[in-house]
Amino acid sequence: MEAAPRREASLAQSLDDARRRAIRLLVVFAGLVGVANLVVLLAQAPALVRSLVLNADNASTFVLPALAGRAPAGSVVNLGNHPWYEPWWFMRATAGLPDYRQLWEAAPFVLALLGIAVAAACAWWALGRLAGLLCAVALLAASEPVRGIVDVPESHGLIVLHAAVLCLALLFVCGRAQRGRLTPAVLVLVGVPLVVFTGAGLTDELLLVSGLGPFVLAPLLCLLRLRSRVWLTVSAFALATGVLSGLLAVFLAHVMREEHVVHAPFPIVFVGAEAILASVQNLITTLASLGGGDFFGESVGVESVLTFAAGALTLAAIAGILRTLWRWACSTADTSTPASTQVAARELFVAFWGLVLVLTLAVFALTSVSATTGDGRYLIAAWVAIAALLGILATRPVARAVLVLAVALFGVLNVRSEISAGVPPAGVGPDQRLAGAIEHFALAHGARVGYASYWDAAPVTWETHLRVQAYPIQPCSTPTGLCRFYAIQIDTWYSPRPDTSTFLLTDTRSTVPLAVTAPPASLGPPVAQEAVGEGLTVYVYDHDIAADIGV
Repeated sequence: MEAAPRREASLAQSLDDARRRAIRLLVVFAGLVGVANLVVLLAQAPALVRSLVLNADNASTFVLPALAGRAPAGSVVNLGNHPWYEPWWFMRATAGLPDYRQLWEAAPFVLALLGIAVAAACAWWALGRLAGLLCAVALLAASEPVRGIVDVPESHGLIVLHAAVLCLALLFVCGRAQRGRLTPAVLVLVGVPLVVFTGAGLTDELLLVSGLGPFVLAPLLCLLRLRSRVWLTVSAFALATGVLSGLLAVFLAHVMREEHVVHAPFPIVFVGAEAILASVQNLITTLASLGGGDFFGESVGVESVLTFAAGALTLAAIAGILRTLWRWACSTADTSTPASTQVAARELFVAFWGLVLVLTLAVFALTSVSATTGDGRYLIAAWVAIAALLGILATRPVARAVLVLAVALFGVLNVRSEISAGVPPAGVGPDQRLAGAIEHFALAHGARVGYASYWDAAPVTWETHLRVQAYPIQPCSTPTGLCRFYAIQIDTWYSPRPDTSTFLLTDTRSTVPLAVTAPPASLGPPVAQEAVGEGLTVYVYDHDIAADIGV
């Protein structure tokens, strides 16, 4: 009679052991998938850099600081739609180094990987090793849209590192406060560098929503839930840090304006009530795109089914996380006994990244930044929050196994996509070969400075190592039909130079917006001209055509 219960217990134990071994194997597999994504990224990095600088927005981030040192005193530098001062300071400080080009191109990759490491470390700290692994694998499985955000200097990619560091600071201060070891000296040693780092980051105003707001609000939310004196201390630290960081950011922005480094106006407005549905649709499409799963409107086939799988996993993760956050927010925390250090860390971590996710999604959906479908740079912090919060879904053994398998599959889909598709061009600018041809023809006729459509100018300048400098112009209604590009330029580029030959690069490709397609007659006859590629023609003049370019 006793043998049957023993056999049942033995069988249950064997099944439990088998389930644990299966989960461990899945965890190892997921880790290997993360490593594979990292290896592919590093192997493709040189080609990815060459691809990314074909986009004039990316190339301009290198060209402006490289040429600013050669501009006359008092020149006004326009950085574009937002003030990317942090990359600017780094590049201006290192512009004199012999290998500055390689340093500038490599820095975004290093900082992005550092941000991933810090975010994963925070997840490990608060939720456990599995959460840290899931976070790292999900973030390393970067799609082309994510690469195009975090691996270039100015596209809000630094928010990944800033948000992760803010989370780490909260966890550290909270842990010390829980153990009664939060001294004034520790607050100063943590707070001062954090204020400087965050104040510099706040010159990108997107960090207000994607980092600083959650940093200040998360301890207050924990205070409401747990009602402990510890949270008063952490909240005071967060509030003081936030205020000082904001003041420093205002001061730094003022200093930059005084130094004539400005940015173009970029008004943001709330969307109308009639546009809410379209805005939410754009939000869903953009989130799927960040996951490498923009399947909407694609013809059904093998590739589109795999794309759909990546998108479905992404959207399912978001839905699961939002549902879990809602249940967490509606739950009542146990305040009868003081929360343990681990419970406090978990509460703070969930509060911080939950606020990052919800606030970023809300601002995107409710404002005009959602107008461009697939523009995920405004959602990059939400993307990190999704990866960081995956661990809150691993509540039971079955859920853990499914979650690990899903993340591993997501990583496999993205690494397969990166290998099979290679590195597609990120923009329409002339590549190294065409830039070399433009350089050869222009220099052969004594023209080192010239003018080109915005989407051609910076890629040519950067890919020729500044040996030829093409400044951006655009068609307009002035008598000559040519005007300065409205932003992303140095104003003295357009000051006429006496006794200087210049060139004009025209572009008749239909894929290039705001293109200058033909030289206006007012420039006079060129001394030489040559087609250097499909739709691209170089015209050389024996004078500086800047005098014919309107404002």
